[in-house]
Amino acid sequence: MASALTKAKARDDRSGAMLDAIREIFGLSESDLADLFRVRAPSVYGWRAAGIPDARRASVERILDLATVLRREIKASRIPQIVRTPDDWLGGKTILETIRDDGPEAVYAYLHRLFSYAGA
Repeated sequence: MASALTKAKARDDRSGAMLDAIREIFGLSESDLADLFRVRAPSVYGWRAAGIPDARRASVERILDLATVLRREIKASRIPQIVRTPDDWLGGKTILETIRDDGPEAVYAYLHRLFSYAGA
């Protein structure tokens, strides 16, 4: 049976892996990552050390899911530029601003519209 310390360590490692994946896919600095979650960088460092707080875990997982969809559907090297480019369909915001302000669901709606767009 795993000890509480072993379980906590596994959770901390998973937290760091999720945060690292989001950073890598979106091409973010640690400060950019913190901005995405509307916290300061020391909070993200704390999440790496002690695990993502339960109140934030679902948000992190949803954003990781969105990042994974983007990585699957778009050439990986283009993602950092794409998530930083304002778009009229997002009200002039970038994908990162939309995630921060409105949540990943708003970006899923945008992507659905974008990927099904057939032109005029």
